[in-house]
Amino acid sequence: MPLFKRILLVRHAECQMNLDLALRVGGRSNESPLTPLGIKQAQALGKHYSVAARHPTLGPVFTSTAVRARETARLVLEQLNAPPHHPVTASEQLLELSQGEWEGALRAACYTPQQVAVIERDPWNFAPPGGESQRMVEERMAAYIRACVLPAIEAGGPPALVVTHGLAIKCFLRSVLNSSPAMSRHIHTDNTSVTEVAWSPDADDGGWEVRRVNYTAHLALEGMRG
Repeated sequence: MPLFKRILLVRHAECQMNLDLALRVGGRSNESPLTPLGIKQAQALGKHYSVAARHPTLGPVFTSTAVRARETARLVLEQLNAPPHHPVTASEQLLELSQGEWEGALRAACYTPQQVAVIERDPWNFAPPGGESQRMVEERMAAYIRACVLPAIEAGGPPALVVTHGLAIKCFLRSVLNSSPAMSRHIHTDNTSVTEVAWSPDADDGGWEVRRVNYTAHLALEGMRG
């Protein structure tokens, strides 16, 4: 049996921007702070981390540079009483898809029926003005995980914790599964949900396995819904 390097892709806890998504385009919104509920979600993940990680010890930690991701990682480590020197690496390569000029704009003004038709014809390559396409996000996520995250993990040891964003996780999963880009929007990731992937050079079919998607047992254990 091959030994795998495991990665826990965690969507950040709820932030203020999440509350406005029905009305406005979110995108990166890098300075958006956690809500009171988001703080509780991150603390719940930290409290039950050994259950979520299926391992008693903490591995390397990575986070995007967005405030909501860094705060989520900090609260998880705080609950774990992690030592101050525990390695935490922040990278812009783990950020959410940039919506460019659309960020913060009214959703109805951007996603007109005509624009939605354009997006649906090629969802992988469409990019808003000044923003990124899903393909661009997938390529930077996959490159960073291969170059920086995998080398930091001990095969068979504790998983890496990677605190990132919903669409960024979906784009990376598409690269692992080689699935249709049109299906990515059908993958649901709750705030602080855990999506687990594993890699081994000795595994069949490219070395990747998807083991869990949108795992939120830590929220249920604290009486919260995913």
